[in-house]
Amino acid sequence: MTGSFAMFDWLLLAISFYVLYAGIVGKGRLYSVENIKEGMEEEFKSLSRRIYIFLGIAMVINSGASILRNMFFAYQEITPATDTVAAVFGWVTIKDLGAFSFLTPSVFDIISYVALALTLGLIVLLVVKMRKYIDKTAQPKGKQGNAARAGSSMPSSAFDFDEDKNKNQ
Repeated sequence: MTGSFAMFDWLLLAISFYVLYAGIVGKGRLYSVENIKEGMEEEFKSLSRRIYIFLGIAMVINSGASILRNMFFAYQEITPATDTVAAVFGWVTIKDLGAFSFLTPSVFDIISYVALALTLGLIVLLVVKMRKYIDKTAQPKGKQGNAARAGSSMPSSAFDFDEDKNKNQ
């Protein structure tokens, strides 16, 4: 594969470890959700932690399978092109897997796809469960101060001009 896909796999692995770490520790930006219904904060945090742990594991497996596939196999030209036949490309073994020779590129792909499906399913589950705990009638905390202060969420200082003050003087 190309280097850009390899960098993306490594980035996903780093994000995966962050999600897993946040799930284990129970702290971090993943838990900064506003307007949780009163009395349900602990239940929400407990459910979120469990989902984040499973989500982190699924994400590590997904990115790890892609990284390992690219470490042991390369997608290369097998048969060069001729005047009548197109080139044939395929996965070629780079390193001997020994006892783990059953791990073919197809097996890595299947592992990666199953982990991706679990990841997407857990994200959907997290969003659905999160909606249960959020108070939809409450105004977001950041907007409460602006609305009470200025009557509008738009910045007002950008539209204050000194012309009105100079005309009155």
